Formats: sequence, C-alpha cells, structure tokens
Amino acid sequence: MSFVFRLVREEGGPEPVVVFEDSTSPGFVPLWEEVGVYDALYNSDGKTGREVSRLTAYGLDRVSEDSALARLIPSSLSQGEAIRFLENVNRACVVHATAQVETR
Repeated sequence: MSFVFRLVREEGGPEPVVVFEDSTSPGFVPLWEEVGVYDALYNSDGKTGREVSRLTAYGLDRVSEDSALARLIPSSLSQGEAIRFLENVNRACVVHATAQVETR
C-alpha cells in the first residue's frame, strides 16, 4: 500500500479540487523520520502547503546531500525515488502555498 500526499483547494464547488497528488512507498518511513519530514508528510492534514514547505525543503536537502542515508532505505527502493518524491511535494507546496494538505 502506498502513501498519498495531496494538496486541495476550495474552488467554490461542492468538493475541493485536488491541485497536487503524489504517492510513495511506506518503506521510506525510517528515512523520513531521520531527515525530519515524517510529521510534515504523515501528520499534516489540514495544514497549508506553506506550513510544510520549509520542512520538506530541509529534508530534501539532507536526502540529496547525504548518501549515507541510503542505509535506511529498503533494497527495493532508491534514494533517487525519495528525492523525486520530496522534490515534487516541496515544489507543489511552494506553488500551492494556500492549498490544504490531505494524506492517505
């Protein structure tokens, strides 16, 4: 089962509009905990993109710069996948700063 991070915005219709959605493996949880982004990803429902972007940017820097963190990633996954996911989430949080986070 994958972890889904999405940003939604009220557009005046009956349902919020999904402006961003990406998913990743729960196998990255030890890495997310180590680089300080676990709460920003998993416990951020209802927060805005702006509220989590700084933490995801910091985590992205750590994952990108420290190849030793690969020891926390299962062999079926890669550090590149983790970087791609955090880049996408961070970019979306900056672009959609007022959108609200939903996780699944």
